[in-house]
Amino acid sequence: MPELPDVEIFRRTAETHALNQAIEAVEIDDQKVAASSPQNLSESLRGYWFTEAKRRGKYLLMPTSGETVLVMHFGMTGWLEYNQGDKPGYAKATFNYTNGYSLHFINPRKLGRLYITDDIEAFCQYMKAGPDALALKEDAFMERAQKKKGMIKSALMDQSFISGIGNIYSDEICFQARFHPKTKINDLSEIQLVRLFHAMNDVLQTAIEHHAIPEKMPAHFIIPRRKEGEYCPRCGGAIKKDKRSGRGFYFCPHCQE
Repeated sequence: MPELPDVEIFRRTAETHALNQAIEAVEIDDQKVAASSPQNLSESLRGYWFTEAKRRGKYLLMPTSGETVLVMHFGMTGWLEYNQGDKPGYAKATFNYTNGYSLHFINPRKLGRLYITDDIEAFCQYMKAGPDALALKEDAFMERAQKKKGMIKSALMDQSFISGIGNIYSDEICFQARFHPKTKINDLSEIQLVRLFHAMNDVLQTAIEHHAIPEKMPAHFIIPRRKEGEYCPRCGGAIKKDKRSGRGFYFCPHCQE
Protein backbone atom coordinates (compact mmCIF):
# COMPACT_ATOMS: atom_id res chain seq x y z
CA MET A 1 0.00 0.00 0.00
CA PRO A 2 1.32 3.47 -0.81
CA GLU A 3 2.64 5.05 2.37
CA LEU A 4 3.63 8.61 3.20
CA PRO A 5 6.76 8.73 0.97
CA ASP A 6 4.79 7.43 -2.02
CA VAL A 7 1.99 9.94 -1.46
CA GLU A 8 4.55 12.73 -1.18
CA ILE A 9 5.87 11.74 -4.62
CA PHE A 10 2.29 11.84 -5.95
CA ARG A 11 1.80 15.22 -4.28
CA ARG A 12 4.85 16.61 -6.04
CA THR A 13 3.60 15.26 -9.36
CA ALA A 14 0.27 17.01 -8.82
CA GLU A 15 1.93 20.22 -7.63
CA THR A 16 4.25 20.32 -10.64
CA HIS A 17 1.73 19.46 -13.34
CA ALA A 18 -1.90 19.60 -12.22
CA LEU A 19 -2.52 22.98 -10.57
CA ASN A 20 -4.17 26.14 -11.91
CA GLN A 21 -5.69 24.48 -14.97
CA ALA A 22 -9.46 24.55 -15.50
CA ILE A 23 -11.13 21.15 -15.24
CA GLU A 24 -13.27 20.60 -18.31
CA ALA A 25 -14.60 17.16 -17.44
CA VAL A 26 -14.28 14.34 -14.92
CA GLU A 27 -14.44 10.76 -16.19
CA ILE A 28 -15.16 8.00 -13.68
CA ASP A 29 -14.40 4.58 -15.16
CA ASP A 30 -15.18 2.68 -11.97
CA GLN A 31 -18.05 4.03 -9.88
CA LYS A 32 -16.68 2.37 -6.73
CA VAL A 33 -13.82 4.84 -6.72
CA ALA A 34 -16.16 7.77 -5.99
CA ALA A 35 -16.92 7.63 -2.27
CA SER A 36 -20.04 9.77 -2.70
CA SER A 37 -21.20 9.52 -6.32
CA PRO A 38 -19.59 10.10 -9.74
CA GLN A 39 -22.14 12.83 -10.47
CA ASN A 40 -21.41 14.70 -7.25
CA LEU A 41 -17.68 14.39 -7.85
CA SER A 42 -17.98 15.75 -11.37
CA GLU A 43 -20.30 18.60 -10.45
CA SER A 44 -18.06 19.64 -7.55
CA LEU A 45 -14.96 19.92 -9.74
CA ARG A 46 -16.01 20.82 -13.29
CA GLY A 47 -15.16 24.41 -14.21
CA TYR A 48 -12.78 24.85 -11.26
CA TRP A 49 -9.06 24.18 -10.87
CA PHE A 50 -6.81 22.74 -8.20
CA THR A 51 -5.00 25.46 -6.26
CA GLU A 52 -2.78 23.32 -4.00
CA ALA A 53 -1.53 19.80 -3.50
CA LYS A 54 -1.22 18.88 0.19
CA ARG A 55 -0.64 15.68 2.12
CA ARG A 56 -1.99 14.18 5.33
CA GLY A 57 -0.35 10.83 5.85
CA LYS A 58 -1.69 8.52 3.14
CA TYR A 59 -4.18 11.10 1.83
CA LEU A 60 -3.52 13.55 -1.00
CA LEU A 61 -5.56 16.73 -0.52
CA MET A 62 -6.26 19.02 -3.47
CA PRO A 63 -8.21 22.20 -2.65
CA THR A 64 -10.00 23.79 -5.60
CA SER A 65 -10.84 27.31 -6.65
CA GLY A 66 -14.38 26.52 -5.51
CA GLU A 67 -15.39 25.54 -2.00
CA THR A 68 -14.41 21.89 -2.24
CA VAL A 69 -11.32 19.76 -1.69
CA LEU A 70 -10.66 16.57 -3.62
CA VAL A 71 -9.19 13.90 -1.35
CA MET A 72 -7.40 10.90 -2.86
CA HIS A 73 -6.60 7.64 -1.11
CA PHE A 74 -4.61 5.25 -3.26
CA GLY A 75 -5.61 1.90 -1.78
CA MET A 76 -3.12 -0.94 -2.24
CA THR A 77 -1.46 -0.06 -5.54
CA GLY A 78 -2.59 3.36 -6.77
CA TRP A 79 -0.65 6.25 -8.27
CA LEU A 80 -1.08 9.38 -10.46
CA GLU A 81 -0.17 10.03 -14.08
CA TYR A 82 -0.33 13.31 -15.99
CA ASN A 83 -0.28 13.22 -19.78
CA GLN A 84 -1.74 14.33 -23.07
CA GLY A 85 -3.16 11.56 -25.21
CA ASP A 86 -4.26 8.01 -24.51
CA LYS A 87 -5.70 7.08 -21.14
CA PRO A 88 -3.36 4.75 -19.21
CA GLY A 89 -4.47 1.27 -18.32
CA TYR A 90 -6.20 0.87 -14.94
CA ALA A 91 -7.18 4.55 -14.86
CA LYS A 92 -10.29 4.61 -12.67
CA ALA A 93 -10.81 8.38 -12.76
CA THR A 94 -9.53 11.06 -15.13
CA PHE A 95 -9.55 14.83 -14.73
CA ASN A 96 -9.48 16.42 -18.17
CA TYR A 97 -8.18 19.99 -18.42
CA THR A 98 -9.12 22.60 -20.98
CA ASN A 99 -5.51 22.65 -22.22
CA GLY A 100 -5.77 19.08 -23.52
CA TYR A 101 -3.85 17.41 -20.68
CA SER A 102 -5.28 15.02 -18.08
CA LEU A 103 -4.55 13.83 -14.56
CA HIS A 104 -5.26 10.11 -14.15
CA PHE A 105 -6.03 8.29 -10.90
CA ILE A 106 -4.57 4.82 -11.52
CA ASN A 107 -5.88 2.01 -9.33
CA PRO A 108 -5.32 -1.58 -10.55
CA ARG A 109 -6.77 -3.29 -7.48
CA LYS A 110 -9.79 -0.96 -7.27
CA LEU A 111 -9.26 -0.18 -3.58
CA GLY A 112 -8.54 3.52 -3.95
CA ARG A 113 -11.16 6.14 -3.18
CA LEU A 114 -11.92 9.73 -4.12
CA TYR A 115 -13.69 11.99 -1.64
CA ILE A 116 -15.07 15.51 -1.74
CA THR A 117 -15.05 17.66 1.38
CA ASP A 118 -15.30 21.32 2.28
CA ASP A 119 -13.49 20.88 5.61
CA ILE A 120 -10.15 19.06 5.67
CA GLU A 121 -9.88 18.84 9.45
CA ALA A 122 -13.42 17.52 9.81
CA PHE A 123 -12.70 14.94 7.10
CA CYS A 124 -9.49 13.80 8.80
CA GLN A 125 -11.25 13.58 12.12
CA TYR A 126 -14.04 11.49 10.58
CA MET A 127 -11.47 9.19 8.93
CA LYS A 128 -9.49 9.04 12.19
CA ALA A 129 -6.36 10.31 10.47
CA GLY A 130 -3.91 11.56 13.08
CA PRO A 131 -1.19 14.14 12.51
CA ASP A 132 1.06 13.63 9.49
CA ALA A 133 4.22 11.79 10.56
CA LEU A 134 6.53 14.43 9.06
CA ALA A 135 4.49 17.34 10.42
CA LEU A 136 4.94 16.25 14.05
CA LYS A 137 7.53 18.07 16.12
CA GLU A 138 9.57 16.14 18.65
CA ASP A 139 7.70 17.43 21.71
CA ALA A 140 4.30 16.63 20.16
CA PHE A 141 5.50 13.14 19.24
CA MET A 142 6.78 12.57 22.79
CA GLU A 143 3.50 13.71 24.30
CA ARG A 144 1.48 11.35 22.09
CA ALA A 145 3.90 8.42 22.41
CA GLN A 146 4.00 8.56 26.20
CA LYS A 147 0.24 7.93 26.23
CA LYS A 148 0.40 5.10 23.70
CA LYS A 149 0.39 1.38 24.48
CA GLY A 150 1.15 -1.72 22.45
CA MET A 151 3.98 -2.78 20.14
CA ILE A 152 6.15 -0.15 18.49
CA LYS A 153 5.26 -1.49 15.04
CA SER A 154 1.52 -1.45 15.75
CA ALA A 155 1.74 2.05 17.20
CA LEU A 156 3.57 3.38 14.15
CA MET A 157 0.96 1.84 11.87
CA ASP A 158 -1.99 3.21 13.88
CA GLN A 159 -3.24 5.99 11.59
CA SER A 160 -5.11 7.67 14.45
CA PHE A 161 -1.80 7.95 16.35
CA ILE A 162 0.43 9.01 13.45
CA SER A 163 -0.76 9.24 9.88
CA GLY A 164 1.23 7.89 6.94
CA ILE A 165 3.24 4.87 8.09
CA GLY A 166 2.38 1.34 6.99
CA ASN A 167 3.91 -2.12 7.08
CA ILE A 168 7.05 -1.43 5.04
CA TYR A 169 8.25 1.79 6.65
CA SER A 170 7.39 0.70 10.18
CA ASP A 171 9.83 -2.20 9.64
CA GLU A 172 12.50 0.22 8.47
CA ILE A 173 11.96 2.65 11.33
CA CYS A 174 12.24 -0.15 13.88
CA PHE A 175 15.41 -1.40 12.18
CA GLN A 176 17.07 2.01 12.05
CA ALA A 177 16.13 2.72 15.68
CA ARG A 178 17.39 -0.78 16.66
CA PHE A 179 14.15 -1.80 18.35
CA HIS A 180 12.44 -5.15 17.92
CA PRO A 181 9.05 -4.46 16.29
CA LYS A 182 7.28 -6.25 19.16
CA THR A 183 8.84 -4.06 21.83
CA LYS A 184 6.18 -2.22 23.81
CA ILE A 185 6.23 1.48 23.06
CA ASN A 186 5.18 2.25 26.64
CA ASP A 187 8.35 0.47 27.86
CA LEU A 188 10.62 2.95 26.07
CA SER A 189 12.44 5.64 28.01
CA GLU A 190 12.36 9.28 26.93
CA ILE A 191 15.79 8.90 25.32
CA GLN A 192 14.58 5.84 23.40
CA LEU A 193 11.45 7.66 22.23
CA VAL A 194 13.63 10.49 20.93
CA ARG A 195 15.66 7.88 19.05
CA LEU A 196 12.48 6.45 17.58
CA PHE A 197 11.27 9.91 16.53
CA HIS A 198 14.50 10.74 14.72
CA ALA A 199 14.59 7.33 13.05
CA MET A 200 11.04 7.92 11.81
CA ASN A 201 11.94 11.29 10.32
CA ASP A 202 15.19 10.09 8.79
CA VAL A 203 13.60 7.02 7.20
CA LEU A 204 10.66 8.91 5.68
CA GLN A 205 12.77 11.79 4.40
CA THR A 206 15.35 9.41 2.94
CA ALA A 207 12.64 7.38 1.22
CA ILE A 208 11.22 10.55 -0.35
CA GLU A 209 14.69 11.56 -1.55
CA HIS A 210 14.97 8.15 -3.26
CA HIS A 211 11.49 8.48 -4.81
CA ALA A 212 10.14 5.65 -2.63
CA ILE A 213 11.77 3.06 -4.91
CA PRO A 214 12.97 0.07 -2.81
CA GLU A 215 15.88 -0.76 -5.12
CA LYS A 216 17.23 2.78 -4.82
CA MET A 217 17.20 2.93 -1.02
CA PRO A 218 20.55 3.36 0.77
CA ALA A 219 22.73 0.32 1.44
CA HIS A 220 22.07 0.55 5.20
CA PHE A 221 18.29 0.18 4.71
CA ILE A 222 16.52 -3.13 5.26
CA ILE A 223 13.83 -2.39 2.63
CA PRO A 224 15.85 -3.68 -0.37
CA ARG A 225 16.43 -6.92 1.59
CA ARG A 226 12.96 -7.30 3.04
CA LYS A 227 12.90 -11.05 2.59
CA GLU A 228 13.49 -13.91 5.00
CA GLY A 229 17.01 -15.25 4.71
CA GLU A 230 18.47 -12.08 3.20
CA TYR A 231 21.43 -10.56 5.05
CA CYS A 232 21.27 -7.71 7.52
CA PRO A 233 23.07 -4.64 6.12
CA ARG A 234 24.37 -3.84 9.60
CA CYS A 235 25.67 -7.13 11.02
CA GLY A 236 25.46 -9.53 8.08
CA GLY A 237 23.14 -11.90 9.92
CA ALA A 238 19.97 -13.41 8.50
CA ILE A 239 16.79 -11.35 8.24
CA LYS A 240 13.86 -13.04 9.96
CA LYS A 241 10.13 -12.88 9.29
CA ASP A 242 7.41 -12.91 11.93
CA LYS A 243 3.69 -12.20 11.94
CA ARG A 244 1.42 -9.99 13.95
CA SER A 245 -2.35 -9.77 13.35
CA GLY A 246 -1.90 -11.78 10.16
CA ARG A 247 0.68 -9.40 8.66
CA GLY A 248 4.30 -10.33 8.10
CA PHE A 249 7.16 -8.12 9.25
CA TYR A 250 10.92 -8.34 8.84
CA PHE A 251 13.72 -7.67 11.32
CA CYS A 252 17.23 -8.63 12.36
CA PRO A 253 17.12 -10.67 15.61
CA HIS A 254 20.73 -9.72 16.36
CA CYS A 255 20.51 -5.95 15.83
CA GLN A 256 16.98 -5.38 17.09
CA GLU A 257 16.46 -6.39 20.69
